[in-house]
Amino acid sequence: MLTHYFELRAIPQIEITEVDVMNQLMQSLHQVLVNHQGNIGVSFPCYNLHRTLGGIIRLFGSEAELNKLLADLKQKSTVTDYALALPITLIPTSVTGYLRLIRVNPKGQSALRRAEKRLTAQGKWSDEVKNKMIAKWGSVNLAYPHLHFSSKSTGQQFIMWLKQEHCTESVSGTFNSYGLSQTATVPNF
Repeated sequence: MLTHYFELRAIPQIEITEVDVMNQLMQSLHQVLVNHQGNIGVSFPCYNLHRTLGGIIRLFGSEAELNKLLADLKQKSTVTDYALALPITLIPTSVTGYLRLIRVNPKGQSALRRAEKRLTAQGKWSDEVKNKMIAKWGSVNLAYPHLHFSSKSTGQQFIMWLKQEHCTESVSGTFNSYGLSQTATVPNF
């Protein structure tokens, strides 16, 4: 249950941008959230559609979970060197609504080539099918704010596009190891 929150605020750096600091903070946060079994939600109070998440990460959970999370994060030099952790506080009773952060997976040219190869083998490929796929996949808005990650298991680099939805009602649920959820919401204040 989400009863408390705390914030990680990026410390301005001369040698690296705020965006790079946020990427490093979220990489470290992801490594720690894996051990918190879906009980921690994330929001970005400075989120906007100009591709930036801002310099604040707000983390939600129970007081006990957040205390464990904070203790784990203090072991990460990336977090202690590049962010200020504010004290754990009760969520305000008056909120302006609720937020859901969803990962958006845009399709690209490689997906179109794979679909063409697969559908050609099945005898279902045509210009009409191609145009429908381009229309569907081309409508994905890549102007969403995003984070750059490096997979520890595969070593591959990837971009995580984040779409923020405003909701009027609170929805409980679990969060993934990035603090995101397809259904659960976090308070907006």
